[in-house]
Amino acid sequence: MTVAMGRAAAAAAAATGPRPKGHSMGARAGAMADGGKRLPSDDDGVPGGGSVVIREHAAPPAPAPFVAEWRAGGGDWAVLAALCVLALVVRCWRLHEPANVVFDEVHFGKFAGRYLNGTYFFDLHPPLAKLMFAAAGRVAGYDGVFDFGAIGLDYAAAGVPYVGMRLLPAVLGALTVPLAF
Repeated sequence: MTVAMGRAAAAAAAATGPRPKGHSMGARAGAMADGGKRLPSDDDGVPGGGSVVIREHAAPPAPAPFVAEWRAGGGDWAVLAALCVLALVVRCWRLHEPANVVFDEVHFGKFAGRYLNGTYFFDLHPPLAKLMFAAAGRVAGYDGVFDFGAIGLDYAAAGVPYVGMRLLPAVLGALTVPLAF
């Protein structure tokens, strides 16, 4: 139905007369005059209709105005750097407190320990985040023995390098700032 409506609209547009270069049907004639290659159209029996013109030696598009402005000014880089540093400081401030297991660490720490120990388990969710926590734990020195069994368990008594493991989400959270800027 869409193809039929498209052909009907094209026929009605063709009946109204020529169009300026660069618009709908006029683009075909203009592009051919410029040395472009015409691909099959609905006149050639291709389902779906329409024609596409490829320009072989077209100039690359000019950068958007804000990109040129960004490249020219150095002040934006300074603002971005300051925001990134601020984001990292805010996320790492008192990262060592509390020295006990908190809510999400029960789940993520438990799965990270199972990955590090090679223990089989079933999880409904995709494994990437837990594998990242396992990698952070491995780098920080976590051996996978601590159970993360309940909220409030003491890290210090067990010798778990929890600050290194908490550093992963803090850094990833700080990296969202330049993406949003």
